[in-house]
Amino acid sequence: MKRTRLWQYTVPVLLLVMLLTSCGDTKTGGPGTAVPTPSSTSSVPSTSSTPGSTSTTPPQETCAAFLPSTPCTKYTSVSGTTSGIELPWLSSGSVTARLTSVNGELQLSLTTPCGPLSAQATITGNTLTAKDIATGASGCTADTGEQQLWVKNYLKRPIEMTFSQGTLNWRSGTDTLSFKSE
Repeated sequence: MKRTRLWQYTVPVLLLVMLLTSCGDTKTGGPGTAVPTPSSTSSVPSTSSTPGSTSTTPPQETCAAFLPSTPCTKYTSVSGTTSGIELPWLSSGSVTARLTSVNGELQLSLTTPCGPLSAQATITGNTLTAKDIATGASGCTADTGEQQLWVKNYLKRPIEMTFSQGTLNWRSGTDTLSFKSE
């Protein structure tokens, strides 16, 4: 009888011990892991401003304003048109936009119903230009895929920006996109 009780407690305790010891496992080099080697770490470019320094610093991301008069924040779509035709899906806040500075370079991040888009950005006067547009992981239906494609194509052209009565307005050719700050 006592042997039966011992097994009732021994197996769960062993499982718990195995679980706890596996949490502290420090194996590296398995599938999906990147293990730095001495030769790869010595070739990492320095981001330090000190000549000859080999230390690196993590990227510094800060909020950036689209225009000097705009709040530095995330913006949500409130309306949009293509060739004068209203696009109702934009009025529901389905697109968000945010501008950041990463180590002095502007980065534009947008979220669509289908997934995220990001691009390097430049602003000259009130003209926003996006380049190297990247598409993040997406979960598209037929409609949301078309919406994301519209936004991506919109970003491929220079965008004239204005800010009036709390609304950030973008115009690119005959297409418009308007945002409110969150």
